[in-house]
Amino acid sequence: MHRLLRANYGSPSHLRRIAGLQVSTTAYAGDTALPMHEHADPYLCLVAGGGYAQNASGRSSDFREGMLLVHPEGHRHANRFSARGARCLSVYLSPELASTPALTRLLGDHRQLRLRGAPALLARIDRELTQTDDAADLALHAAVLELIALACRRTEAPVRRPPWLDLVLDRLHDDPTLTPALAELAALADVDPTHLARIFRATQGVTIGDYLRGLRVELASTALRGSRRPIAEIALDAGFADQSHFARVFKARTGQSPRHFRQRA
Repeated sequence: MHRLLRANYGSPSHLRRIAGLQVSTTAYAGDTALPMHEHADPYLCLVAGGGYAQNASGRSSDFREGMLLVHPEGHRHANRFSARGARCLSVYLSPELASTPALTRLLGDHRQLRLRGAPALLARIDRELTQTDDAADLALHAAVLELIALACRRTEAPVRRPPWLDLVLDRLHDDPTLTPALAELAALADVDPTHLARIFRATQGVTIGDYLRGLRVELASTALRGSRRPIAEIALDAGFADQSHFARVFKARTGQSPRHFRQRA
């Protein structure tokens, strides 16, 4: 088990330390993976481009551009990057900053957040990381703190992961090629369908439909790497209606067509 001390895998393209914050951006090549590891310090990771799948506690989750991941101290996970690769913005906080009530609450659990103002803040952070004038540190500090504040406000009333969520996730993972009705999943969880849809999105960061599509893309990716079967056949076997639907979903999630993905693999 690799334990990282206030650092991430890879070589950051930019790194700045300012007023209790360590801010860096790191690019990861497509179709690469990081082994299971943990961080000695809690940190925030904003997916600035591309995406990746994270395996934690035996469960795989997809994270795409614009999502903010909160990693508490000691959170164990492994990453596999999409064909497009990924670019990640990481923010580490000093113990003094992390001990404030709002940040203690934020950093206490692993969570995925989609923040409405994140893209604009990311653009500001990226710009200030490359600036060298004497106002750059001040501007960078302000933008990062604004990002942190948005995340804290999203967790003022945290959504607890209910025990029934594992039943729903197990059902989706058992056979991603099947499309269960929302009412069926709600009956399995013994909750109202509207409540199920809301809690699923709040805890997983995506809708049930998007989560299922991600599982199907993973199935198809494995088949594309390991066989020369026709793409149309792989699409149907993975649960897609036809090859054109499969190609649209696959490109939206990986950044390339199934044919190009197979050629690269």
